[in-house]
Amino acid sequence: MLLRSSTALTTSLAAVFGTCVSVFMAYPADVKAQEADLVTVRRQIDTLKADYETKIRDLEQRLAKTESNTAKIEAKTDDLAKQPAPAAASGADTKNPNAFNPQISAVLNGGYTQFSQDPANARIPGFVSGPETDLGERGFSLGESELQFKANVDQAVSGQLTIALNGEDEVEVEEAFIESLSLPLGFTARGGRFFSGIGYLNQKHAHDWEFIDAPLPYVAFLANQYRDDGVQLRWLAPTDMYLEFGSELFRGDSFPGANSGHGKGAYSAFVHFGDDIGLSNSWQAGLSYLRTKARDRDLGDSEDDGAEVFSGTSDLGIASLVYKWAPDGNPTERNLKLSGEYFYQRESGNFDGTPLKRDNDGWYLQGVYQFMPQWRAGLRYDRLAADDDLDPALIGTALDGGSGTPQRGSALLEYDTSEFGRLRLQYSRDDSMVGEPNNVVRLQYTVILGPHAAHGF
Repeated sequence: MLLRSSTALTTSLAAVFGTCVSVFMAYPADVKAQEADLVTVRRQIDTLKADYETKIRDLEQRLAKTESNTAKIEAKTDDLAKQPAPAAASGADTKNPNAFNPQISAVLNGGYTQFSQDPANARIPGFVSGPETDLGERGFSLGESELQFKANVDQAVSGQLTIALNGEDEVEVEEAFIESLSLPLGFTARGGRFFSGIGYLNQKHAHDWEFIDAPLPYVAFLANQYRDDGVQLRWLAPTDMYLEFGSELFRGDSFPGANSGHGKGAYSAFVHFGDDIGLSNSWQAGLSYLRTKARDRDLGDSEDDGAEVFSGTSDLGIASLVYKWAPDGNPTERNLKLSGEYFYQRESGNFDGTPLKRDNDGWYLQGVYQFMPQWRAGLRYDRLAADDDLDPALIGTALDGGSGTPQRGSALLEYDTSEFGRLRLQYSRDDSMVGEPNNVVRLQYTVILGPHAAHGF
């Protein structure tokens, strides 16, 4: 600003100087004309001086205001610097004293359930039920709650512990594992107890399911979810399309395995891949394989010495497909999620002393639509098919499915109070159990306390 003002003044003085030279050049032609010109020059000089002084005063005021603001900022900075820093925990990063503190969260759920048939007599014909696959109790009940601890141990390893508490006041370690953070070339390793990466729903906690209960294939083939003690190795390919391969080795004591011996009775392999379709659409597919061994696996809910048992191997394949839509990729107002999975199982061995080799399958298809913020509605259909080509010695056992086809239809209405709270009402026409169809109404609340990791695709 000073430079521009000086330039303007120099230009004006040059003009005045030129006028003065013209006046003296014309002397003594007309003295009166020269005196008039001198008066004009003096007025121009006075005007320039006044204009210049005004600009100087304006610049000085602005400079003083800037210096005052700078002084206030420096004073506040000095005050903050004088305040004592928080005490750092021993061994923690002094720049971030909370860096190694675990994230602690809790998931609470409960509700009300009504059955038209006695849930205590429920059993899927043609399938050996695994543990914890009962329908639950009538009336009000407290569902399974979770307490989760998660943190980075150091720059190389993270850890997670999830404790489950059911409505009968029983405590169980649901997951407890460590996971690598810095393996090269896109590899990730995990060890401990965890949900397998097979399928689509299996690795999701129950509160992250779209419906209140698990689809029938998960109930029949995996006792809701496959979880075991073991190790996992995953590799994320460096491609534009999402592409992940994984393999696992487990102890093998979880259903459909049992008493495998040697501490390594099950293994799996899976691949997940997906991509975006434009701005509003995305999809993910997967293929999974699980092989387990069983030694004297019983019905799961029987403690009698004479219970029917199975010994042999179980091979399970799963094909998964998920599609998501949200306008312009923003799911806040509206979104749609369609998902389905197909299960194929082959069991070989002997059942209650009789040779057994049979093929079973099942599938489900479901869709959930958020039609306005906080409100969602969904439909699901799931069914099973047990191999009816049985040895005559197995007629009348738990493997005898009769002539029926286990199937179920469900409808869901959900209201989300926020991303941390949810209320769900679900109706199911359940024709998968022995006896008359069961009309089931469930009302469930789910809330999350504390920080909780974002859920996957």
